[in-house]
Amino acid sequence: MNIQKVNVCMDILKKDLGEGFIASCIIMTEDGQVLVATDQANIAEATLLNDATAFIRNALKTYPAELGQYYYVDVAGTMAVLVIPFGDYQWTVTVNKKQVKLGLLLNVVLPAIINAFEDAVVS
Repeated sequence: MNIQKVNVCMDILKKDLGEGFIASCIIMTEDGQVLVATDQANIAEATLLNDATAFIRNALKTYPAELGQYYYVDVAGTMAVLVIPFGDYQWTVTVNKKQVKLGLLLNVVLPAIINAFEDAVVS
């Protein structure tokens, strides 16, 4: 993994979301080790969401369904969290949902950061 390229991913995220960006963290799914995090990132939240992702994946095994590329958690108040599982990695992005349009987040920002992260992983 190319950490410099991962940092570029974070820069893309911050630039595209502007003042609606709150925090972000990329962790290893196996042990919750933090690879990169912004200053405001809540590591406990990222670890908890890693456990939640594992639970969701396990629960979906009873249905003919799998977890998609991401899931979105609408938190009470003004926050929302986008969770992007990448196999061995998981990326959480916390935003102010009053300042970030969901369509922009899911249709423009998400594909851009997924492509940039996949490039960073193979580098």
